[in-house]
Amino acid sequence: MDRSIGIRTQLTAGIVLTTLAGIGLIGLLSIKIVENNAVYWRIGEAEKAARIIRIAVNMDYRGDETAGLRLAAGALKEIGVRDFRFTDGAGRILAGNGAMPANNGEEMPSPGLIKVSRVGGGWFKGPGDMLLVSAPLDEAGKGKGIVEFAVPLVEIKEDTAVARRFLLFYALLDSAIIIAFGVFFLSRSIITPINKLEEAAKRIAGGKLGERADVAVDNEVGSLASSFNTMADRLESEIKSLERVNNELVSTQEELLRSSTLAAVGRLAAGIAHEIGNPLGAVRGYLDILSAGAADKDEEKEILERASREISRIDFIVREFLEISRPSKRNAELVEVNELIEETVSTVTVHKDLNGVKTDMLLKKDLPRVLIDERKLRQVFVNLFINAAHSMDNKSGPRTITVETVVEKRSVERARRKRRKDDPVMDAPSEAPPLQEYVVISVTDTGCGISEEDAGKIFDPFFTTKDVGKGTGLGLFVSQGIIKAYGGEIKLKTEAGVGSTFSVVLPSGETNENIDN
Repeated sequence: MDRSIGIRTQLTAGIVLTTLAGIGLIGLLSIKIVENNAVYWRIGEAEKAARIIRIAVNMDYRGDETAGLRLAAGALKEIGVRDFRFTDGAGRILAGNGAMPANNGEEMPSPGLIKVSRVGGGWFKGPGDMLLVSAPLDEAGKGKGIVEFAVPLVEIKEDTAVARRFLLFYALLDSAIIIAFGVFFLSRSIITPINKLEEAAKRIAGGKLGERADVAVDNEVGSLASSFNTMADRLESEIKSLERVNNELVSTQEELLRSSTLAAVGRLAAGIAHEIGNPLGAVRGYLDILSAGAADKDEEKEILERASREISRIDFIVREFLEISRPSKRNAELVEVNELIEETVSTVTVHKDLNGVKTDMLLKKDLPRVLIDERKLRQVFVNLFINAAHSMDNKSGPRTITVETVVEKRSVERARRKRRKDDPVMDAPSEAPPLQEYVVISVTDTGCGISEEDAGKIFDPFFTTKDVGKGTGLGLFVSQGIIKAYGGEIKLKTEAGVGSTFSVVLPSGETNENIDN
């Protein structure tokens, strides 16, 4: 299996990312705590400086009013303050050094009388650039003036920068250690056993049923491997059992095939005997007449001609049974369907099975001719008429066979025309398929109908719903083979207790193209 990112890489990356996130969060919180502590320490120092300044300014210098300011300025410079100014109660600058920035920073909590604001800084911006401190010059904070000075935070920024570099180095070192140990332990306890399981599964899938996964780890993967081996043992046992059963089944199937072949041969022989029984009986009757002596030469000639036709009929029936597997298309000609139906109906109505049966014909005029062997189409019609009559044997009430012919136009898929069975499937054409005329001959009876179960098998060879002696189950099978050989189909529509309709659909021979079988 192609894996662009393996389990080992995914797990190691997940652990590293989680560790880096944890170290980063803890480091950020630690740095912020250090920064805040340093800033508040500087605020405390600023508050102490403010007290010293108040003391220095309020001392008695025997008339020298600026001595206190000079002393206070010197004290500020000693603690690293370079930007400061002293103002009196009226806002006049008494003394100063450098340039005081505008007080637009963040106000900070402060002790005593001082007010502190921070310029710059924040959660992700470091401790800031400086602290702006404002303190009164008298204890009461009223009227005498104020001192303002800026406390730089450069040292704190440098210290936190060192801490950040240390944190980054620590995170990278920790990640390297985790990756090394993660790869080692994951490979030993998870990845290698899983790979062994995968290889064993592939070998078993390849047919080596005796293969097992050699995994010796005492964890969930080891338990999975044990269950996998148990499943493989059971699978091997079941497959061998199925192979034994399959061999027995093949042997039994061969026996059944031989038995069914013999039975089919017997039924075929019975079918042939049944079909040729009538013409043989007629031939024997003609021979009896001849043996008794004919009235004259003309009558004798007529009897011989009839006997010859019956013998030809026997030959045709035998040939048809020999061609059951693939009916041929010899002697195809353009046939007038309506004329053939009328002729067939006039012939079969004298049959004893159609006594008492009414025949209605609804034949469309100017029906297109169809390209087919006329004798075979007549055989199909005879089978359908006789079957319709038999279906009404036990039916009370009117017994009617309705024969109807119509013309339908159906689409012909180009991709399916003139194609062999081995041709590849082609995409459907973008243009609309052409229309072709089809002649539909429907034979409807008022019999008992066919059950849903039997309807699905009605065209199977040797399947029949008739009583013993009335059918062999080959009529519809042979009829379907004949119609299919000429590009048509036979369809059944039935309703139990109401009747059945068999529809023969044939392409018009006057516009029909050659159809490959």
